[in-house]
Amino acid sequence: MATKHTRKARGRKTASLEHTGPEEDAATSKEKATKPKQFRKAAQDEIGKTYKQIVKTLATEAVGGSVQHTKLLFDLGGVKEEVRAASSRRRKPPSLGKLLLDEAAAMKRSKETDIQSDDKIK
Repeated sequence: MATKHTRKARGRKTASLEHTGPEEDAATSKEKATKPKQFRKAAQDEIGKTYKQIVKTLATEAVGGSVQHTKLLFDLGGVKEEVRAASSRRRKPPSLGKLLLDEAAAMKRSKETDIQSDDKIK
C-alpha cells in the first residue's frame, strides 16, 4: 500500500555519492596536517601573514572608543613595559609621614634660628 509521498519519492532521481579520484586524494595529502606540538607555531605563522591588518583593525576600534581594543593594542605595542620602566626611573612621591617629619624638622630649625638671633641681639 503506497502512499502519495512514497510515489513521489520513487519518481525522483537518487543522489549518488561522488568518489574522489586518486588525483584529488593526492592533492589533499600534500597539505600536511599540523601536529599538536606545532599548533603554536602554525598559529603564529597565520597571524604573521595578516599582522598589519590586525593592528589596523585594533587601532580603528581603539580610536572608536573601545577600551578592550586599546588595551590589546597597548599590550602588542609594549606600552605597558615602557610605562613600568619609566615609572621605576621616577622618584616615588613622598609619604604623608615623610612630609610631616620634614615639616616638623623645618619648624624646629626655624625656632632654633629665632632663639639664636634673639641671643645675639641681647
